Amino acid sequence: MRLDVTLGGRSRSVDVVRTDGGWRVCLDDGPPIEVRGRALDAVTWQLALGQAEARRLEVALDGERAFVLDGVQPLQGTVVDPRAHLLDLAAGAGQGEVRTQMPGAVVRILVEAGAEVAEGAVLLVVEAMKMENEFKAPFAARVVALHVEAGAAVEAGALLVQLEPLEA
Repeated sequence: MRLDVTLGGRSRSVDVVRTDGGWRVCLDDGPPIEVRGRALDAVTWQLALGQAEARRLEVALDGERAFVLDGVQPLQGTVVDPRAHLLDLAAGAGQGEVRTQMPGAVVRILVEAGAEVAEGAVLLVVEAMKMENEFKAPFAARVVALHVEAGAAVEAGALLVQLEPLEA
């Protein structure tokens, strides 16, 4: 599987192939790197590159957004599967549903049903992995419904806000 990854401001093309002991990873068409690892829980992984000692990482994905905490510094970025992205667009994904891809807690809601919002306007904030994540309007829209309340716990995949595009 080929992914376009931007993390900590650095963009890479990453090819990943599952192996018996983990994964074979090639960065920017370079030589393969063997990665061993296992999930410790929903967001914590123990990973080792080549023969190096394993390290604990917290990794969460929210759609194409990625959050990584290596015990020292949190990194944010994106992970895009170009093939899946094109399939989602063809299927009409993202046409009015704002969902979270990781569990967390709703910290703030900045809109109400019936409100009109500009593209990129912050709709609400969800805390996950000790980081506050802003969910923004993907297009100019009217808020049809809020499916969460401030303080509520949300599961991965939860529908947060339903939108309808504003007519131009």
